[in-house]
Amino acid sequence: MNSKERFLAALNKEEVDRVSVACPLQTATVEMMEEYGTAWPEAHSSAQKMAKLALAANRLGGIESVRVPFDLCVEAEALGSAIHGGNSDSQPSIKDPVLSDPEKFYSLEVPDPSEAGRMPVVLEAIKLVKEEDPTLPIIAGITGPFTLAGQIRGVEALLMDMFDNPSFFKALLSFTTEVLVSYGRALEKAGADAVVVIDPSAGSELLGSDFYQEAAYPPCSKLVHSLEKPAILHICGDSTPLLEMMADTGVAGVSLDHLVDIRKAKELVGDRVAIIGNINPPDTILFGSPEDVRAESLECIAKGVDILAPGCGIPPGTKLENIRAMAEAAKAAAKE
Repeated sequence: MNSKERFLAALNKEEVDRVSVACPLQTATVEMMEEYGTAWPEAHSSAQKMAKLALAANRLGGIESVRVPFDLCVEAEALGSAIHGGNSDSQPSIKDPVLSDPEKFYSLEVPDPSEAGRMPVVLEAIKLVKEEDPTLPIIAGITGPFTLAGQIRGVEALLMDMFDNPSFFKALLSFTTEVLVSYGRALEKAGADAVVVIDPSAGSELLGSDFYQEAAYPPCSKLVHSLEKPAILHICGDSTPLLEMMADTGVAGVSLDHLVDIRKAKELVGDRVAIIGNINPPDTILFGSPEDVRAESLECIAKGVDILAPGCGIPPGTKLENIRAMAEAAKAAAKE
C-alpha cells in the first residue's frame, strides 16, 4: 500500500498492511525550515512555501501525510480578527477578536474562500502538494465552530453570551458553522483527502460534557456531515468524557491528546471510529530521545491505535531524528 491508501484504509477501519504514521495537527519544525530554506512566518502566507514546508515532514521526517496549514487562525483572520504574525518558532495567534463589539456581528458575511485572507493560500498549497506527490494523503486543518466563535468574539465573552444572551450565542454559532461549511467544501475541492476539525475551546476542561453536548456538539456535527471526505476531530486535553459524543458527530477518526488512555478510547468508541494518536508531544517528541519516541510509539501501537500520531501538533523545536523514530517504530512493529 502507498501512504495515501494506507492512511485512508486505516481511517475507514479497513484492513492495512501496517499502522499508518500520520499527523493530523501541525508538522513544521525549525530544523525542517533550515533544511528547506522555507520558514515561518512567510510559509503562513505563501502557497509555494507552505506546500514546500508541509512536504518536509514527509521528505525529512518520514511522516506519511501532509498537513496544511500550520496554524489555527486562518478563518478568524479572514473574518477580521487581528492576529500576531508569529515567528520561526511560534504560530500566529489571535490578538484582537473582531466581535469585541457584538454589534459588528450583523455586518459580517460568510467569506469567499477563493478570496478571503489566507484561505486561497491554503487552497493553492493543497493543489501544489497534490501535483508534487499524489501518493501522500493531504490533511486539511479547519477550526471547530465553537473555537472559531471564541476567536472572533473572545472566549470569555462567548461563555458569558451562552448564559446572558443565548439568542446571540446561537446565531453566532450558526454563522461560524456556515463559514466552516463553505471553507471545508473548498478545501475538499482543492484536493484535501481528509479534513481535521480542531476544536480546542470545546474541551471538557472548559465546557464540561453537558455544555459540550448543548453548545459545541450540534454545530460540529453539522459541519462534519457537510463534508464529503472523511473527517477527523481533535479536542485538546483529556477528551475521554467527550469521546462518545465526538464519535457521534460522524467523524471517521478521533485524534487523541496524550492525556487520553488509548485502551479506554478503544473500549468506548474503537468499534465506530479510527483511533489516532497519541505520543506525548512535549515530554517525548520534543524533549525525549529517539529511543524514547520509539518506545512510546510501540506502546501506542500495542494498545491498538489505528493511526500512529503525536497527541497534538509537533513542537517546532523537535529534532528530526525524533520524528523519524515514529516512522521507524511503525515499520519495526510490522516485522515483529
